[in-house]
Amino acid sequence: MRLKSETKSASTKSLLLACAAIAGVVLGAGPAFADAFQLDYQVHHSKYGNVGSYTNVVDTQGPDTTVTTKLNIKVGFLGISAYHQSAQRVERWQGDRLVYLHSSTNTNGKPVEVDGVANGDHFQVTTPEGSKEAPATVRVANPWSPRLMNGEMIITADDGAVTNMQISPAQETMVEVGGMQVAAKQYDIDLTGQNEKYQVWFDNTGTAVKFDKVDKDGTVTFTLNSKTPVNPQVAAAGAPAATP
Repeated sequence: MRLKSETKSASTKSLLLACAAIAGVVLGAGPAFADAFQLDYQVHHSKYGNVGSYTNVVDTQGPDTTVTTKLNIKVGFLGISAYHQSAQRVERWQGDRLVYLHSSTNTNGKPVEVDGVANGDHFQVTTPEGSKEAPATVRVANPWSPRLMNGEMIITADDGAVTNMQISPAQETMVEVGGMQVAAKQYDIDLTGQNEKYQVWFDNTGTAVKFDKVDKDGTVTFTLNSKTPVNPQVAAAGAPAATP
């Protein structure tokens, strides 16, 4: 009887361990969920209304962060597509330094690939027009963290342009998001010599709850719809492997 009891106990223990393993695969480790999240934005144009969606998946592991972006914009008139842009982008950061960038953008059927990699004391950007150098402190026109609201040059990932910029000090303000007033820090980013600027609002958790792109064609507003935790394994699956 004792042998039978021990066998039953061992079987029960094995079953519990198996269930725990399955739960770990399905749910992922608890603390890791805090390191990866998805931000979903609605895209609104000042002339054409709601035109699409924008998503950032931010996966931070220690000092390293991978940001995977998807963009889908459509502007139609009387049922006819007048403008369509889709994009998939990956940024890799080591602390506050950009070490890798890949962007694939399709605008009205015309694809553009942009690649970038850290190289010594600069960042090398490659576009269909050729290669150019940017400083190691270059930023990307994708406001996923307030700690990157500094630097003197910015990359627009859709075409790989590298432009001088000026960022204003943060201003405490209130911004409307989803019909509610949210306390936020506002940054104004002016692109030197360009008729273009950005405004970004971060809440007290450091999340960009809203940002604008303003140019001669009007204002494009990105408003946060949701922020949800993501299993880091899922986040990593959406980003191609690369060695900067």
